[in-house]
Amino acid sequence: MFAEERKEEIMRLLKENKRVSSAELSERFHVSGTTVRTYLMELEKAGRLIRTHGGALLNDDILNVEESIAARKQKCLREKQKAAAKARSMIKDGDTILLDSGTTMLELAKLLKDAKNLTVVTNDLPVAMELQKMEGVYLILIGGHVRTAFESTVGSMGMKFLENISVEKAFMSSDGVSLTKGATTPNMDQAEIKKEMMAAADQNYLVCDTSKIGKRTICSYAKIGDFDGFILDEPLSDEMKEAFESYGTIIY
Repeated sequence: MFAEERKEEIMRLLKENKRVSSAELSERFHVSGTTVRTYLMELEKAGRLIRTHGGALLNDDILNVEESIAARKQKCLREKQKAAAKARSMIKDGDTILLDSGTTMLELAKLLKDAKNLTVVTNDLPVAMELQKMEGVYLILIGGHVRTAFESTVGSMGMKFLENISVEKAFMSSDGVSLTKGATTPNMDQAEIKKEMMAAADQNYLVCDTSKIGKRTICSYAKIGDFDGFILDEPLSDEMKEAFESYGTIIY
C-alpha cells in the first residue's frame, strides 16, 4: 500500500469511527509511529483531520448558511436551554454583563427574572424585549441598523458605543465552533460587532449547544483561546475536550 492509499484509509476509518489512535494505525499499516505521525501531520495541514495526543479526530468543519431567527427558534431548544442554565449559574447579582444576539441568549435572558441590580448590554431585540420586563435588570440596548430577519443591531454606531464601555462578563453565541477557525458567523457585520463586544469584557464565555462544535461559517470573530470558557449543554469527548483546552480555554 502506497502512502497516499494509507492516508485515504485513515480518512475512511475516521469517517466511520470519528477518531483513530496512532498505535492502531501503526499496527494496521505495519509502519513506525514516526511514519504514522507524518501521515497525520500532512492530513491535518490539508485540513482533513485534527491531531490529538496519541491519534486524530475527524475534522467535521462544514460551511453553513445563516438561518433566520424564526428558523432557529425551535432547533435544539432543549440543548440551548441546558447551556443557558449553566451560563445563568455564572451570573451574580450586581454584575454588569453583555449578552450577544441569538436564540441561546434569549433562553439565558428568560432565566434572569430573579436577578437583582444586574446591568445587561445587548444588541438582540428579542433579548431586550424579554429583559425590559424585569425589575432587577438595568437594560442597555446597543444602537445601529437592524438586521430585520435576525432581529439584532449591527454597524458603526454600536461599535463606537462598545469602544467606550466595560463589562465584567460577555456571553457570546456562534453559528459554528472550529478548532482551526474558532468561533464563526456567516455575516461580516455580525462578526465585527462580536469582536467589539468581546473587547469590552473582562471575561468572555461562548455559550452554545454541542451541535455547533466542529462546524464553521465564513467569518471568524474569535480564536478558541480568546474565550475564558465554553459553556455547553453536554460534555465533549475526552479527546475533543483536551484539544480545546490545549488553547487555554475551560470547558464547562
